[in-house]
Amino acid sequence: MTLDLISRLNAALEGRYRLEREIGAGGMATVFLAEDAKHRRKVAIKVLREDLGASVGSARFLREIEIAAQLQHPHILPLLDSGESDGLLFYVMPFVEGQSLRQRLEHEHELPIGEAVRLLTELVDALAYAHSRGVVHRDIKPDNIMLSGRHALITDFGVARALREATGQNAITTLGVALGTPAYMAPEQATADPNVDHRADIYAAGIVAYELLAGRTPFQGYTPQQVLAAHVTTAPDLVTKYRPGVSPQLESVVMRCLAKRAADRWQTSSELLAAIEPLGTSSGGMQPTGAQFAAVPNPARTRTRAGIAAALVLAVAAVAWLASRGGNASTYTLGKTTQLTTDPGLEIHSAISPDGKLVAYAAGTSSLMRVFVRPVGGGRAIQLTDDTLAMETDPRWSPDGNQLVLLTRGGVAVVPALGGAIKSIIPPSARAAVTTAAWSPDGTEIAFGRMDSLFAAPVGGGAPRLIGTVGRDDVLGGCDWSPDGKWIACVDGNPEYSSPGSTFGNIAPSVIRVYPASGGEPTVVSSDSSKLNQSPRWSSDSRELFYVSNRDGARDVFVRRIGGSGQGVGAPVRLTTGANVHSISLTASGERLAYTVFTSQANLWSHVIPTAPTSANAAVQVTSGSQTIESMMASRDGKWIVYDSDIGGPSAIFRVPVGGGAPELLASEPFDLFAGDLSPDGREVAYHSWRNGTRDIEVKALDGSQPVMVTSTSAQESYPVWSPDGNSLVFADQGGVPTIYLVRREGGKWGTPARLGVGIVPRWMPDGRIVYLGVQQPDAPGKRPRANLEIVNADGRDPRIVYSWTVAEERPARIAPSADGQTIFVKTADPLVGGQIWAVSASGGALRQVLRFDDPLRPSTRTDVTADATRLFFRIENRQSDIWVTELTKR
Repeated sequence: MTLDLISRLNAALEGRYRLEREIGAGGMATVFLAEDAKHRRKVAIKVLREDLGASVGSARFLREIEIAAQLQHPHILPLLDSGESDGLLFYVMPFVEGQSLRQRLEHEHELPIGEAVRLLTELVDALAYAHSRGVVHRDIKPDNIMLSGRHALITDFGVARALREATGQNAITTLGVALGTPAYMAPEQATADPNVDHRADIYAAGIVAYELLAGRTPFQGYTPQQVLAAHVTTAPDLVTKYRPGVSPQLESVVMRCLAKRAADRWQTSSELLAAIEPLGTSSGGMQPTGAQFAAVPNPARTRTRAGIAAALVLAVAAVAWLASRGGNASTYTLGKTTQLTTDPGLEIHSAISPDGKLVAYAAGTSSLMRVFVRPVGGGRAIQLTDDTLAMETDPRWSPDGNQLVLLTRGGVAVVPALGGAIKSIIPPSARAAVTTAAWSPDGTEIAFGRMDSLFAAPVGGGAPRLIGTVGRDDVLGGCDWSPDGKWIACVDGNPEYSSPGSTFGNIAPSVIRVYPASGGEPTVVSSDSSKLNQSPRWSSDSRELFYVSNRDGARDVFVRRIGGSGQGVGAPVRLTTGANVHSISLTASGERLAYTVFTSQANLWSHVIPTAPTSANAAVQVTSGSQTIESMMASRDGKWIVYDSDIGGPSAIFRVPVGGGAPELLASEPFDLFAGDLSPDGREVAYHSWRNGTRDIEVKALDGSQPVMVTSTSAQESYPVWSPDGNSLVFADQGGVPTIYLVRREGGKWGTPARLGVGIVPRWMPDGRIVYLGVQQPDAPGKRPRANLEIVNADGRDPRIVYSWTVAEERPARIAPSADGQTIFVKTADPLVGGQIWAVSASGGALRQVLRFDDPLRPSTRTDVTADATRLFFRIENRQSDIWVTELTKR
């Protein structure tokens, strides 16, 4: 097709231009390299799409584009010629030996701050010249900025105006061509305001400035429709979220360009030029080395990315704490901090090399994740393996820095530090997957955890030895071997926190235990078992343990002295403030700290119950705010949705009208409360709490009286649900073999729970029966277990399987009966598309899809779901993480 067009144009333009080859194409035109026959020079000829040219009309288009020919400025690419030939409209510009700014950004992502300011100055200077002559570009973007030598040249001046004036906005839109590019369009362009003026170019210049400095546009990753909406409704993140080195002055200039209202922006390009020119030096455009700034408040923006935490970390000057013996003081100072990754999505499990020069991390989706290595000083990331189906997580450096041990699908493998053949060290087991692996300090053994047991295996092969067990049904994770070889610190509980999947980042409590490496009983060293405690890492002298905890609110880095018997000494002391750290690692010397900052927002949404498979794109938001909601339950009267939220600190129980509105706090404590359910009479709420360090069922009256403990054991009783008559609760014990229980209240007192069966997430049917997900173990070797949707009478009799399917890696986890009891909804976690909701008749039959979450920007990976008479309720989340490195000095 291109060759045909070249032949056609060469015949039509014979004696004037000779087209050689296509050098670019866009939505409106195709660009050709050609030779000007008269002047024997190379030129670029842009030829409008034929259907577009026919709609425009040649006379008016050529009359309007003449305006561009009047512009003579050193940073505007001039228009040499224009015309119509054989029904094709074209215009001619000089051919620039160089590349576009877009091509430059594709290779470098972001520019040095000084160079970015210089190019912006040239861009704005050209805009000021054009605007002073009444010409607005309307399509400023890196694609329309050529780089010739060290200088910027704006192309296509007057083209957007010519198209608009020749046909009107609506005619162009019907042809599928937008006058402007969504990522760079001002709000007034996005809403088709007929009164667009020069301030739209100022907004677009601000977007270009943002991209040059931050390596991304403000709403990168959105669909075109979502980008247009975001320009109108969503405040962009500050530039320093992605580029902390940008000075407050430069950031202020850029962010003012991006004001939603044109009246709030710089009012002229000359005014903007005067503001940006003084910033063309390093002192004006970037922070001095080692500078520390507090976070800049911006209530309008949502904290969906991790960069805000870096400013909070940098604001911490020093922390001092006393050792328990002799009053010896140690002071830790956080120094220069560098953001290592900026891509959207999850980059997790940061592990800094022993010499501090490289960081290994896992990145990808919850079903496909690979390990990468990136230099701390800058440079491209190296993907360690080529396995397209890999699930590689939690990399750890060998003591000599030459190898990495990492978790694979259920096992452990070792790979050379800069890529190569991967070698299995510990194969997957039918009993349980390996949840953690760490090197011994001499590099001869790998410590690894399976369920509640800790082992060590020789790297060269051989039988593993048992180091210790938790002593109850739980899961170990995040282990780290002390440099002196004496101790192994591990996380006990909440493995979902660090395991990629639908519940990654789970905020349930956990503790840190220290095991003697030679074997023996562990000691708990985290001081609060009702809080989250994760990612233990030893100091270089093995006398201190760094870890992540939310004991004081946000997830921060704490440090605690460890005594000679492996016990915690003195109170843990916070090293960062409000940093939202997820995991940490230290160099061998302890002079550098790498950390992953994880932010998660999960709010409540609803969708009308579909009658056929439907995308969730039409879902309606019920709650808002920087919070994480895990579970939700519709009230029996159809008026409320009860949910848990960490919006005020520890997770608490709230309710909100089904149509949205102001939330009402029902129950809160200094520890976490989850999975609330309102009693049928609306007077009480049941939930599970972490009052005693394990999950227990509580009931609280809404009249303000003290909660009543329904269970108080070392088991993991959770997800209580009221019976239709309000006299019983059904719940599940998550510890060990998941088991369903029912407990009755008689004479105002709760009795002893009765076992109903093996399963999870029980729910009451309107007729008083109970439905739950049961697990049927295989009856022959090689077969997979099956998940059964089962209904049973409240006395445990007459169990009936409604539906059964083979358990995959992401098993169905939550169910919700319809209000009339005729249908049971099942929500599954699909890591690739974010989740699906299915329906099956309560009398049995086929499972049919009703709702799918196919928008990657609005995933619903967690499987909690509830339903009222007309709508399904679920959560939609935004999970992001990035990796940072900071200098750590001990005095």
